[in-house]
Amino acid sequence: MWKRWSMASLLAAVAVATAAVQARSQNDGANAKPPVPPPYVIEVPKCAIKLMKEVILSAERPGILGAIDVEEGDTVEEGKLLAKVKDDVPLATLAIAQKEAESDIDIRYASKAAEVAQVEFEKAEAANRVKKGTVPDVEVRRAELAARKAELEIEKASHVHEVNGLKRDEANVQVKTCRIEAPFAGYVTKVHLTKGATVRQGDPVVEMVVTSKVKVEGHVSLSDALRLTPGMPVTVEVLLNEEKAKRDGEKQSPKVHKTVKGVLRYVDVKATSGDNRVRIWAEIPNEEQHLIAGLNAIMKIELPANVAPKPPADDQKDDK
Repeated sequence: MWKRWSMASLLAAVAVATAAVQARSQNDGANAKPPVPPPYVIEVPKCAIKLMKEVILSAERPGILGAIDVEEGDTVEEGKLLAKVKDDVPLATLAIAQKEAESDIDIRYASKAAEVAQVEFEKAEAANRVKKGTVPDVEVRRAELAARKAELEIEKASHVHEVNGLKRDEANVQVKTCRIEAPFAGYVTKVHLTKGATVRQGDPVVEMVVTSKVKVEGHVSLSDALRLTPGMPVTVEVLLNEEKAKRDGEKQSPKVHKTVKGVLRYVDVKATSGDNRVRIWAEIPNEEQHLIAGLNAIMKIELPANVAPKPPADDQKDDK
């Protein structure tokens, strides 16, 4: 009897424990958070690395090249003098214009002449007030006209002084047209002429590029382009150009030369007519100068959850 009671008690305890475990599992399942889907990444193959800025600097005026202060391979700061056309004549013209602009002799002379003319007019009027007809009326009018004319001479002298100042500024600009300065901080890639060479207006003299950052350009589908906005972070895998490796249709996998981070800067507002693809480009820092224009690259853009396409529901997966 005692054995039967012990066996029944044991079975009841096991049943209670099993029910508790099942209830706990159900509660844990109900409270468990849904799995976080993996991030949606747009992969853009066949991208090209390009220079952000490149410029051919030319002479603004014809003449003889008086100086070349850089060589190919030099790194220069913005505003540095790179080359200069001989500026002896423009400097002489500037010196003359500077002197004329500084002089106010005509203004001071016109002011004194106006004072004298006004006094003569006032004396003629005063004499006629004492005794009418002392000074003929026509002489009084001439004195008045001379006084008014002298006042206008002051304005004329002031106008000429302002014009001389503008001529000085013009001469200064003419001197600056002899200078070829760096429009931005960058790298000198080519020097076309040497000191003493004859240059015409528009002749190329120096070529410059920016190497501190580069542009990675590619094309995406129209549906992906609608999800992209400038400012999104990107990851770029730079491929060795010698490999000439492509992701599609090639047995050998592309060899990754370097992986760098950057920012998406541009999404084109029009698509190509042939395949409805949209041009995009990202800005990538290149402080180590490892990214060379002409290399191939793959761009990867991880979309935020609010713009990424939604994964199919579980019931849709089951139906499939």
